[in-house]
Order: sequence, then structure tokens, then C-alpha cells
Amino acid sequence: MRHVLFNKVLSNFSISQKMILIFIGCVILPLFIQNIFYYSTTENNIQNQVMQRLTQALSEKANKIDGCISGAISLSFRYSMNEELYRFLDTDYSNSLNYFTGYQSYIKNLLLPDLAYDLQISQLVLYSDNPTILNGALVKRLESWNFDTLGENLVDYSLNDLTQSPNGPKLRVALIPSKPEISSDRSLNIIRPLNYYKKYSKYQKVIRVDINLSYISSMINETSLFDNIILVDSDNRILASANTYREAGKYDIFSEDKLKSGIVVLKQPLSNVPLSLYGYYDTSIISKEFVKMRLKIITVTVSSILMAFFCIFIVASNITRRTKLVVNLSESIAKGNFIQISNGRMGSDEIGILAESINQMSLQLQTLINEKYNARLVKAHLDRETAQAKLLALQSQVNPHFMFNVLECIRLKATAKNETETARIIMYVSKMFRYLINWDDDIITLSDEIKFLEEFLYVQKYRFEDEFEYSVEIDDAARTCLLPKLIIQPIVENACVHGIESISQNKKIEIRIKVIDTQISVSVSDNGMGIDEPRLSEIKNMLEGGEKLIDSVGLYNVYQRLYLYYGNNFSIDVQSKKGIGTKFNITIPIRYSKEEF
Repeated sequence: MRHVLFNKVLSNFSISQKMILIFIGCVILPLFIQNIFYYSTTENNIQNQVMQRLTQALSEKANKIDGCISGAISLSFRYSMNEELYRFLDTDYSNSLNYFTGYQSYIKNLLLPDLAYDLQISQLVLYSDNPTILNGALVKRLESWNFDTLGENLVDYSLNDLTQSPNGPKLRVALIPSKPEISSDRSLNIIRPLNYYKKYSKYQKVIRVDINLSYISSMINETSLFDNIILVDSDNRILASANTYREAGKYDIFSEDKLKSGIVVLKQPLSNVPLSLYGYYDTSIISKEFVKMRLKIITVTVSSILMAFFCIFIVASNITRRTKLVVNLSESIAKGNFIQISNGRMGSDEIGILAESINQMSLQLQTLINEKYNARLVKAHLDRETAQAKLLALQSQVNPHFMFNVLECIRLKATAKNETETARIIMYVSKMFRYLINWDDDIITLSDEIKFLEEFLYVQKYRFEDEFEYSVEIDDAARTCLLPKLIIQPIVENACVHGIESISQNKKIEIRIKVIDTQISVSVSDNGMGIDEPRLSEIKNMLEGGEKLIDSVGLYNVYQRLYLYYGNNFSIDVQSKKGIGTKFNITIPIRYSKEEF
């Protein structure tokens, strides 16, 4: 009941009013609902995507810093395996000269190259309680052994084992008393005991690798996604940062509770050392950007609605106008006025089809009186065309027979006059013509193709006399293969006309046909004038599907027919040198039955 009532109400609306209803129901309401849903979900989605990018960026940064520190650990391990280093630190030196000789010749050559090329390393220092060694930049003597401080007066420090072994490497974070605001007063070290070679255990030995905190700070500053990035130890001391925090003097202590509202902190622990990387991000930036994007969305939505309204208005006007024309046409026909509407005014949609049907109805009513007369005219025209077709069919049968009779008369006349050579050439031409007429199928055996080719070559032999020689070599396995007719002859004809015709003597053409695996290779070569490079490029382009050349219709026809039967499963190659000759190579698949084509 409601459905019927709804249809009754709609039937009273004009088409324009119905289009407005469609516009409201199908455009405005869906856009309104979509924007409400988009507004509630887009900000969270954008926030999640940004967090994923930040997490990935922080992880990549942590991996780089971790690799930097791991490089220092690996360097300390390499030195811990150097036996010469143990021998140097465990030797009792009788005088300073002996010590300086070993120091200059070995220690400096060992340590200084690493300091020069490893940017993440700021210093390498060897320690020993050997009383005969002297203090220097690379080697220091300890009066009393303290593994933690290594004889330095540290204000603040922590020492963490990097392995479960008590003799493994340790990470030391230390603050060395110094003048204020000097970056060198902070240190991050890898300290490793040198106790691998037990035979050198007379004195305590250790190596300290200082990690370049300035280099790590430069790595942190490489990204612009975060407001700030900091590197902290297990006691939350800030070792390095992108900005805000001091990088000299007393350590700042990281506390997430002291950050301002709206700051999101991401944490990424380093995998090989007890350090962590924190990244700060201000979420209010996303909110501000989302407000800007929201204004853009509103602008785009309003523009879309106005554009849709304009389109609805244009379409409704078009439908209304043509519907009125159809109504007026129906009223005119009902009054006996058999007018018609121009098809150009009605289009080809349903209204246009309806108008065309009414036009046809009007036309049928108007032409009902003279229908039989028109039918007679049409029948007479068809009879005349049928008779003409029969006549052309008879002529197509007579013409070949006439040509054979003419050629035979000329041959008999030449024989009667003892012109045997002329009679023989006419006989070969007649055979060639008969081949072309009797080849009803476009697919023939290679033997039939070669018979036709030999007739053509004999005619060419007659044409050039003793100046022309040719040879044909065919694998027996290829003779029964099938191929499209007249594929080889146009290539040979091209060699005669454009190749050897221009030279004075010793004209030669060689045809080689071989079976190679599952393919037939056809080679036609001549010793003619050859083809220059620009012309050769044009021919190759044509034989690869390019533009047809006006004076190479035969070659183009060969390519098109091969492409028709073999698709891309064939090849035509042309090789030529000016003044030397030309060689055509055709490779096609072997076929033994017509069903394979």
C-alpha cells in the first residue's frame, strides 16, 4: 500500500523535481554521512600512521647508534686478541729509550690508524700497572689498580657489564671534572680487560675505547620528524640530544613527568648496550594540521555539491526538453499530422529511441499507400544486381582459360619457327600462371613452393643469360613441410630486381633451406649492389612491424602474411653491405598439417 502511494505521489512530480530528489538522496545525504564518519575516524588514523612512521624512524636511528657502539666493542675485542700488544705491556723496560722505541714503532702504528678513520671513536687508551712504562696519549701507567675509574677523578660514573662473563667488556658512563661548558668533560667508554693470553699476566692490562658523543649527536640530528631525540643510560642520565638539553657539564636527568602536555614520548632500547633512545613528538601539530585539512575537505565537499547540482540541472533540462518534444509529436500524430522529429535533436538514449520509434510509426503510416510500388522497385534492383554478379562470375572463369589459350598459341607459333628458347620461356610463364590459378589454398608444401620458384628462376636465367647463376639447396626433411604460399619467391624477386640487376656480370643468387630443431631456416643471398645503412634501417623497421615502404610492397606482404599465420613466432633478418650483397634470413616453425595453422 505504501509502495503504491509513494509511486502515485512521484507520478505527480515533474522530471526536474524528481531529479532534485535524486540529487538530495544520492549526493547530499551520502556526502553528509560520509563527512561525519570521516571526521570521527580520520584524525585517529592519521595519528596512528604518524606514530608508525615515528616508531620506524626511531628504530632506524637506534640501530645506527647501536651499530656505532658495537663497532667500538668489536674494536676492543680485536685489540684484546693482539699478542704483540700483550707483549709490549708486559715487558719490563730497562730504560726509557727502549720503551719509546717500542712505543713509536708499534703502539702508534697500531692505534692511530683506527683513530684517523673510525669517526665514532674519539680516543684509544691502554692501561697497565707495569712500573717501567711511561704515561702518554695512548698508554697510561696506573699506580694503584682501579678498574672502574682507571686512575681518573670521576665526579659521576656508572659501569655496566655487556656480557655475562666477569672478564668481558663493560660500558662506562662518566663525568670528568673540567672547566664549565666544555664538551670533553663527558665520556662514554668501552673498557675491556686484556687477559686473553695467560702467559702475559705479570701485570694488569686494560683497553679503553672512547665513543665520540659529538658523532652520536650528529646522527641524532639527522631526522626532522621529532621535536627532540635523546640518548639516556640506565640511570636516565641524558648522554646526547638533538636539542634542548646540555651536552656539557653535569648530566640532565630525563623525567617523562616533567614534559609539557601533548608531548608523546617513544622509547627504543638499544639491543647491545644498556642505553635507550627517546623521541619527543608534539601531537598538537597533527591537530592543527587536521583543522586545516578539515577546512579543505569542507571546501571540496561544497564544490562537489555545486558541481553535482549543476550537472543535475543540465541533465534534467535535457531530459525535460526532449520529453516535451516526444509528447508534442504524439499529439500531432493523434491529430493526423504525420510530422517527424530530427534525430539530431533527440540523441540515442531511451528518449531518443522512443522518439525514433514514433518517427518510424509516423513514417509507416505515411508510406502505407505506396508500399507495394516500392517493394517492386526493390525487387527489380535485386534482380539486376544478381544478373550482374552471375556475369562477373562467368567472366572470371573465361579470363584464365583465355590467357592459357593465348600463351599456348604463342608457344606453338614460336616452336613452328624453331624459336625453342622463346617457346620454353612461354611454357614456364604458362606454368607459373597455372600455379597461381590452381592454388586454391593459401597453405602449400615446400616442394610446391620450390617448383614455382624454379620456374621463376629459369625465366630470370633467360633474362640475364650467361651472366646469371643460381643454386638451391634443400634438406630432404623440409620438403614435406607446409607454409604459406609465395613466401620465398618475393624475396628472390627482390634480390633480382634490387640486387643483381645493377651489376654487370657474375650475378649470383643462393637459396638455402634447412631444418634446425623445430624450425625451418630459409636463406636467400645475392652478390648485388647491396643496401646503404639508411635504407637498410627503413627495411628492418618495416619487417619489425613498422611503416610500409612504397617500393617494398612484396617484402611488406611477406611480413604481414607470416605475422597472420605465425604471430610473433617467426623472424625476418636482413644483412647487407653496400657493393657486396644482401642476405635475407627467414625462420618459421615447422608445420605438417593445416590444422596447426
